[in-house]
Amino acid sequence: MRITKKRIENFKAVLLNILVVTSLFLTWQIWTFEPDYQKETDPKEASPVGVEDVDINQVVKPNQIVYHKNNQHFTSFNSETISPFYTTFISGTKIKSLTMENNLKSVREMDNSVELIFPTLLSNNVLKKLISVPKADIPLEKFDRIIIPSVATGKNNEIIFLNTSRELGMRAAVEVSSGMEKWYEDNFATSDIKNALTEEQVIRAKAFQVKEDLPVFYIPIQTQVIPTYEVSTDELANEQNFIEALFPEQDRVEKSSFNIKTVYTDGSRDLTFLENKYMVFKNLPSTTGRYVDNEAPILNAYGFINKHFGFRINDFSEEDYLLSEWASSSKTETDQMTFRLNTEGYPVFSSSSEDLDEINVVVKNNEVSTYTRMLKNIQYANPIDERPLPGYDEVLSLLSEESFKQSEITNITIGFTIDRSLNQSQEFSLVPQWYIKLNQAWTPIQSLSNEQGGVAFGLE
Repeated sequence: MRITKKRIENFKAVLLNILVVTSLFLTWQIWTFEPDYQKETDPKEASPVGVEDVDINQVVKPNQIVYHKNNQHFTSFNSETISPFYTTFISGTKIKSLTMENNLKSVREMDNSVELIFPTLLSNNVLKKLISVPKADIPLEKFDRIIIPSVATGKNNEIIFLNTSRELGMRAAVEVSSGMEKWYEDNFATSDIKNALTEEQVIRAKAFQVKEDLPVFYIPIQTQVIPTYEVSTDELANEQNFIEALFPEQDRVEKSSFNIKTVYTDGSRDLTFLENKYMVFKNLPSTTGRYVDNEAPILNAYGFINKHFGFRINDFSEEDYLLSEWASSSKTETDQMTFRLNTEGYPVFSSSSEDLDEINVVVKNNEVSTYTRMLKNIQYANPIDERPLPGYDEVLSLLSEESFKQSEITNITIGFTIDRSLNQSQEFSLVPQWYIKLNQAWTPIQSLSNEQGGVAFGLE
């Protein structure tokens, strides 16, 4: 076949068109390319550490349950007592509609109900993960209490959400499971709810309210006796486990040692170990150049911990880390979440920042910027003694002796204090105490040094 000049020109034109189309396609690819920053900023998970993902309802829990029956109050601060009803409620409730509630006085005086009190405010994003909620907007942005009236009848069922810091309420029409109905039938059909519940940790309580527009607290009337424990700890993980979990490319990580601390870095992330006691991981936020509101900081922190060593260390552990505090700062444009160690049914507190009682996560621009946790976990806790805790009258007497305003109290609970001052065969003791929350911080209302000769840890 003879190749004419015309055919050559046609071939050149086709080739040129192909090159032009290819060039346009490659240019479009460059313009629209977005690097996968998520893959880079989310460190890998270390398989040797953390045995399972934990559902959010096992991390976000009330620190107190109150049963209102026949104008009487019964309460417990023990998580093992709270969990059965809370689990039944979470799994057996479906919200149909939501409206704001203005008559909070009638809500507070609602009899034949169960009240769940959380240690900190919770956001709508968390509510949607806990309970089945319709897609419509939720009018109450934050809440820290839920009141569940008796659902034994199965008709006109509703629950009430309260934001006690702002005196706001929200009423929800709900559908409940047969399990929820049966629970109320079994436990509210009798006049003596304490015997119906058959729980030693549920005791008669009395309401305490500084003034009408402030939260109502429910304090046990009688003295409670709670065990004191001596505790032994074990190593959470070695340094290599953390490096593999928190750096996507270990071959880029460099190590530096400075006296009591060791630092690993890949140029954009830093992992610091201090005296083999605790670790601090810092992840530089993306360079957007502008502040972005954290849309769901509690969920961000929960998800990050779940994938990086988790809330439960091994299959045999009875210790959990539960959400204890959510603090937002407009000054630093951050949200900080504190997840507190719970053992033997109660939260654990310490006066030292180097104890194993907390996991802290800071979120900025919708990304985890700082992650801090201890390098040890409780191996076992052995009961060694019992300690009586003051009842209602003595608690109020102790509060009246302090210099702060009682109107500043936002929560109250029973917790364990880490005490290293006792002569003991193990590392430290867990001593039960009353705690109150002031300015987003928990503090004991009574110093251990008054009774045991230990270090002062309480309100002055």
